[in-house]
Amino acid sequence: MSLNATQIEQVCREKEQELLEKYFGNLIHEAVVEKPETIGEYTPEVPLKIEAEYIAFLQQLWETEAPAQLKGTPLVLEEQKLRQIVTENDREQVALAHKKATTQTLWERITKTNHKDVRDYKALLKEYTRELLATARLDFMEEIAGKHISNKAFEE
Repeated sequence: MSLNATQIEQVCREKEQELLEKYFGNLIHEAVVEKPETIGEYTPEVPLKIEAEYIAFLQQLWETEAPAQLKGTPLVLEEQKLRQIVTENDREQVALAHKKATTQTLWERITKTNHKDVRDYKALLKEYTRELLATARLDFMEEIAGKHISNKAFEE
């Protein structure tokens, strides 16, 4: 089965959404109804775990959809380097939000209001993950098109 670039990108976007739903579920419902006071399984490593699962998916997709001249060659993604450039500010925000969410003041313990920090952290973590997946998709689509992303495009 050979898909065109638009179809491949759609398949990638659908997988991204599937992964975000699988790992983050309905954060709005959780924040409004459950109001968790701790981050639970939402550690700072979650985005990298999701990204690794997505990369494995892209590698499988590459095996069937690589351009004819690249069939049988391994998928080479520059995304690891790009991640550092594209998401630098987000990583800092996630780290700060993580610290706030995992540190409960005495007042937060008494009033049970740490859930606001937890909500903010999870929302940032989800958005950061979304950007990681989008960066990988962009890189993958460049490979499908037989092009390579230039780091200079992200340095401006």
